[in-house]
Amino acid sequence: MSTARIYKKGQLTIPKAVRDATGLKIGDRVVVEARDDEIVVRRSVGVLEFTPPPARASKLPWNQARRAAREDRGRRRAGSQDA
Repeated sequence: MSTARIYKKGQLTIPKAVRDATGLKIGDRVVVEARDDEIVVRRSVGVLEFTPPPARASKLPWNQARRAAREDRGRRRAGSQDA
C-alpha cells in the first residue's frame, strides 16, 4: 500500500510503485469514482478496449430495445439524484 498527498489545487500524484504495478504511463486517462468512504481510481476503458456484454437470451426489436435502455437510464439517473 502506498500513500499520497492531495495538493493545493486538488492534484494527486499516483506513487511510482502503483503506476508500475498497473502499467499506467504519462498521458493515460483514469476514471475517479467516489464509493461510500473510498476514492477509486481505475484505468479508463477506451473504445478499443471495450468488451461488449454477453447477448441476451431474448432478442428485442430495435425500437423496444432503445425504449428499454432509455427507461433504464432514467431509473438509474433518478436513483443517483436521491442519494
